[in-house]
Amino acid sequence: MSVLFWEVLGLSRRVLQLSLGADPLNPLDGGDLGGQQIVVREATLNLQKQGFGVDVITMSQHAMLPHRSSLGLLGQVIRMHSNPRSVSDEDWVEAQDRIAEDVIRWIRDNHREYQVVHSHFWVSGLIAKRIASEVKAPWIHSPYKMVEWVRRPQDTYSTVRQNHEPSLLKEADAIIVPYLKEADMVHQWAPDVPVYVVAPGLDVNNFFTRDPGPVLKGLGLTRRPLAYVGHLESGRGIREVLQYMRGVELPNDLVLLLIGGNRGEVHQGKPQDPELAQLANDLAPHLRFLGPMPHRAVAMYMATAQVVIAPNLGPTLGMAVIEALGSGTPVVGSNVPGVEDWIQHGTNGFLAPVGDVATLWNHALNLWAESQRAHQMGVAGYNIIHRNHRSENMAIQLGQIYDEVAQGHPPNASAG
Repeated sequence: MSVLFWEVLGLSRRVLQLSLGADPLNPLDGGDLGGQQIVVREATLNLQKQGFGVDVITMSQHAMLPHRSSLGLLGQVIRMHSNPRSVSDEDWVEAQDRIAEDVIRWIRDNHREYQVVHSHFWVSGLIAKRIASEVKAPWIHSPYKMVEWVRRPQDTYSTVRQNHEPSLLKEADAIIVPYLKEADMVHQWAPDVPVYVVAPGLDVNNFFTRDPGPVLKGLGLTRRPLAYVGHLESGRGIREVLQYMRGVELPNDLVLLLIGGNRGEVHQGKPQDPELAQLANDLAPHLRFLGPMPHRAVAMYMATAQVVIAPNLGPTLGMAVIEALGSGTPVVGSNVPGVEDWIQHGTNGFLAPVGDVATLWNHALNLWAESQRAHQMGVAGYNIIHRNHRSENMAIQLGQIYDEVAQGHPPNASAG
């Protein structure tokens, strides 16, 4: 639908994004919803190229960040200060009325009208259904990491969250998920609600092939390392990889970079968790804990690595996999949604059964030792991602869904 169509009808082609738990301009892109931050940011920037104005409502997470920040010529991030007392699920539910009132007040004070309201994650969904009713706009919900979808070994989730997530699916006007398997699950929970599949997109201005020389020199390495990007807690698969490494013989010049973790988890290159600290000591000098870092910095390490490993034990949003492939680096990962969707086994990386650390490690080690083969696979991954999975593609799909839902049409053939 063209911008002119909405202008003729006198309608606002403005979208409200509710991303309460994940500020798209958080400098470290960290926390449990780091991938969501990236997706919301890229969607906001690229929707503006189609003529959408985009307001992103989030919660103030750092005192240094202002109440309002521009995000493109037609976009902005608004940070509310009615935070829950803590980040517990129970406190989010308790604070929902206060947060909704503050958001509604901001909308009224700024005379905003919206084509659609799009919420991200369940805590945003709690507020979105009230906001959508207030502004008389359809509500689209992206559940992100729903308990029934991402449950991993050793993970625990609150009863209040598990009770709210299914009801949000049934109440929304439409659902957007990143992968087909998740769409199948949502259909079972909310059979009468349209479900769309929109895969995450890559920021091609940041993730691309680079000369590894500067980063290698800065790290004091003579050859490309392996890399892992993600969370460090139990249930993510990386601890199992490190435990496996401790029991096998490692080449003298093999180094695994670990990038990510929550704020404070790694201090001056040393993990603060006792188990990880012991593994780091046992595997020295084969491990480098780099901790969380700005998104643009992650891109340089992605392009420097010979191989990125993704040992996920359950479904994931998959941003690290997409970004690695877009950087020209092959990925060896588990066959779970968000990983398996991007890896063509033997073409741009390898897949291993979930929890089969030996197979995953052997694939990674073989690629590390065969630089020419790793390069060929990296080129294949780069071409696939840069050709078909750019952020612009994601935003075009979102814009089409917004237009369709706003007009009240039933889902077309592109719906999941």
